[in-house]
Amino acid sequence: LVRLANDVTLVLEIKGQETEQDRAKHQAAKRWVEAVNNWGQLGRWAFHVCKDPQTLGREIALLVKSGAA
Repeated sequence: LVRLANDVTLVLEIKGQETEQDRAKHQAAKRWVEAVNNWGQLGRWAFHVCKDPQTLGREIALLVKSGAA
């Protein structure tokens, strides 16, 4: 979990190769984030999978800029 400067809590997974099980877990995480955001009692949340740690800073900046996080 990463608390961003805009007060969004980002559920972040650093992942290399994805399996079918990983994809199912990611879909569940996206549903959870949507549900917790709809509930509204725990602030704003987002989910992101980073496949290349070297690009993580750029990816987070893009998420924040786009409003996705």
